[in-house]
Amino acid sequence: MPTTDRLDLKLSSTDKQLLQQAAAIEGISVAAFVRCAAKQRAAEAIQLNRALSLSSRDYEAFHAALAEPFRPNESLSHALTQVGARVQRV
Repeated sequence: MPTTDRLDLKLSSTDKQLLQQAAAIEGISVAAFVRCAAKQRAAEAIQLNRALSLSSRDYEAFHAALAEPFRPNESLSHALTQVGARVQRV
């Protein structure tokens, strides 16, 4: 993927030295190190945002609901009856 966009950062000299040292250890440029670290952290943040966290009580309720057979409520039963009357099976 071509790299055409730029991202400028202002950071302390201590932070810059830290990034330079880490990049040197990895044997890559500071830009490559920052890009890689930022992409990894972004992916983690997105994954955490998508993850569902439940308390033990909520997990037990969710698990119990999944274990029960499906029973449509009155509104859904009525809708299914209406659709069934309108749809012809071939």
